[in-house]
Amino acid sequence: MQDAYVKIWTHAGRYRVTGHSPMTWLITIARNTAIDRLRAQRRGGDVTEYHDIHPAAGSNPETRMLARAEAGRIRACLEELGADRRRAITGAYLDGLSYAELAERAGIPLNTMRTWLRRGLMALKDCVAR
Repeated sequence: MQDAYVKIWTHAGRYRVTGHSPMTWLITIARNTAIDRLRAQRRGGDVTEYHDIHPAAGSNPETRMLARAEAGRIRACLEELGADRRRAITGAYLDGLSYAELAERAGIPLNTMRTWLRRGLMALKDCVAR
């Protein structure tokens, strides 16, 4: 959060009144700063490992246990996907890779990667709902 505040302070002169609220500009800077930080870490973890490292704020042991169980269900559903779709989804949503980075790594066009992610997320949603 401090990084976002510093960026806002140092770049305040760049804000232009364009019909959007100043809050939108602030939120965008905070969001992009958080994404940059996640991408810099690039750990490449597993869904269950993510819940162990990033427990919900104020969570108790029961909540953490339920989150791990849910992560196990999601991991099982990820295993049902093809390897390329699974790598794309975990790369985008756990490792913080951009769609362009994922497309380049997979050697496919950007729009194909977007389709893989959209269809993969729909498949995950259906699997988790079962």
